[in-house]
Amino acid sequence: MENYIKTAKKLLRQLGADGSYAGFKYTVLGVAKTINNPDLITYICKGLYAEIAIQYHVNIGNVERNIRTIVDIIWKSGDRDLLNEICGRELTEKPKNASFIDAVSQYIVDSFDE
Repeated sequence: MENYIKTAKKLLRQLGADGSYAGFKYTVLGVAKTINNPDLITYICKGLYAEIAIQYHVNIGNVERNIRTIVDIIWKSGDRDLLNEICGRELTEKPKNASFIDAVSQYIVDSFDE
């Protein structure tokens, strides 16, 4: 899992996010947990957000909002070409949290398979 965390941090920074946001660490952990257990993304609030909230001693709403902030930052001022590559298509609207985490997770898994 440590390799996934390191790769997720690097990828989020390349996309335009940085560690000064609380959502950065939540997103990194969310990506790593999704890679280890893809079912967590299916029930994102009761699955993934709940696990992150427990680990960081915050509430689920806080996790959701802070991850959304990271996605917003990347969407508004990040590397759109890299984001499109990660998502596998040209995006016309900002991805939802679950779609973003799923896409980043799959992109990392695919990069480890190469």
